[in-house]
Amino acid sequence: MNAGYIDDGTGEFMGENSPSLARRPLAQIGSRARPQPRLRLLPLAGFVWGSRAAMPLPRTRGEHVLIRVTRGTLQLDFPRSRQALGPDSLFYIPCGTAFAALPLVDCAGEVLLIAPELTRDLSHPLPERALGGRLDHDDPAPRLMLQELAQEARRTSPDARAAIACQLSLLALRLARLEPVARRVQASPGHDPDLPLAERFVALAQTRLADGSTIADLADTLGVTTAELDAACQHRHGKRAVDLVHDLRLARAVQMLRDTSESPARIARMLGYSSLAHLSRAFVTATGRLPDSFRGAD
Repeated sequence: MNAGYIDDGTGEFMGENSPSLARRPLAQIGSRARPQPRLRLLPLAGFVWGSRAAMPLPRTRGEHVLIRVTRGTLQLDFPRSRQALGPDSLFYIPCGTAFAALPLVDCAGEVLLIAPELTRDLSHPLPERALGGRLDHDDPAPRLMLQELAQEARRTSPDARAAIACQLSLLALRLARLEPVARRVQASPGHDPDLPLAERFVALAQTRLADGSTIADLADTLGVTTAELDAACQHRHGKRAVDLVHDLRLARAVQMLRDTSESPARIARMLGYSSLAHLSRAFVTATGRLPDSFRGAD
């Protein structure tokens, strides 16, 4: 089980739940005493960013962030807005921008984290503001560009830095030509008409895990019956609405056990479990371990 890593620059714990790439940068050029600028490529499904709360709140980070969504929906929260990124979306967030990222059910893709030092003196600078857009579904260029950046980051030859700068300049040009697609949601995520019903339900449920809302309450907020909601969830995810809520609550509990120091009892209260015993039963069923042993095994 992976719990992220300690960031060399800030000393803060980073909560990306990702394979071994999340534990170390793709490149470490130079001595340990003077760590060099780096790129890191992470799986989007495990990229949860924001404050350490049941529902992450916007928080700044010291790297530029490039997000590519290939499946499902990523929820992005900014101080004054919320955006839902669907498949074939590309989104860039410059360092210093406060945001929260939460992959919803079945979300997949990649996240490229770029050290600001690598973006100095580019022939075409990266945008100064967050922006996103739609990719051509059949265009392999974005995927190949990320792969090439990852490959260059592994190299230790003198020209690797120049190659990375060239690729980042090309990335800046592509970002400038994106077709706008990210949907801004000012009200509750459950009211975004552009999202399928099942995704609106998941986005809404993510925000109400701890308030005691029933499936009937959520269905009423969405303006549908529980039967219609169940049918949409079965069609989209192969599960009933109540089972999706169970998965969301358990996934958030796993994330909080990995990324925070909150006690299992407090996590249970924050996520709407009736008791610590309720959380423990769910954990044992899903993982074969109690919450404390799950955290201790990391």
